[in-house]
Amino acid sequence: MEQPCGVDDPRIRTFGLLLEAHAQLTRDLDADLQNSDGISLQTFEVLLRISRAPESRLTMSELAGAVSLTTGGVTRLADRLEKDEMVQRLACPSDRRVVYLGITDKGRSVLERALANHLESLERRVAARLTAPVTATLDEALDVLRQPID
Repeated sequence: MEQPCGVDDPRIRTFGLLLEAHAQLTRDLDADLQNSDGISLQTFEVLLRISRAPESRLTMSELAGAVSLTTGGVTRLADRLEKDEMVQRLACPSDRRVVYLGITDKGRSVLERALANHLESLERRVAARLTAPVTATLDEALDVLRQPID
């Protein structure tokens, strides 16, 4: 049976490799965080993004744009993290429609503990496997690809 035209296109291969690498690293890093700290990679990423934000708070839509979740997915995760006292919802003083998600002291503590383990996982699973020039090229390429095309 003949293959459809374009199946062997190098662009298809490159994008497929990117997706496969992302999927594998996501599974591995998530398992590492679950085993070491009892949190998911998504929880880690949300706590990290909030802690890096100005005043350590982000709107739900800002957070959804920064992580691989829909606004509804961020809301559900925020509900769980709020229940676990790692984040809190904060009202915007100038616009009642806007709700911020802020990190709590417990959330900071969880993030700080998980950060050391996550850095070790990143070293073992990513950094130790790539040379410095390859890492620099990858960083440059990923920075270009994350920018939207207008």
